[in-house]
Amino acid sequence: KKVGVNPEEYTVSIAIIGDRKMAEIHEMYMKRPGTTPVLSFPLMSGKPRLASRIDKKYLANYRAGKTDGTTLLGEVIISYPQTLIFASDENKLVDVKLAEFIEHGLAKLLTAA
Repeated sequence: KKVGVNPEEYTVSIAIIGDRKMAEIHEMYMKRPGTTPVLSFPLMSGKPRLASRIDKKYLANYRAGKTDGTTLLGEVIISYPQTLIFASDENKLVDVKLAEFIEHGLAKLLTAA
């Protein structure tokens, strides 16, 4: 709500994955080798880009229209191993760093919308 988006009208897909999958996605969509801590993808023509590669149940629910009346804003992908590394380097709790990465991904989605 802080940025003028009603959280009851929108939903975001958040996936926490490993470095191998993140490196694959990073290379495929960003054309950069190696892993990265967080990526975000606004909807592409109203459809999720990565859900079918990460979460089959999520995609099935999306296709079946089981969205609870909300609009999908986009997808945030986070590398758990990178979260651990950054948390350790910054002397932060893992859940704090994870929240920071989620916030970063959401901010990217909102600026792309």
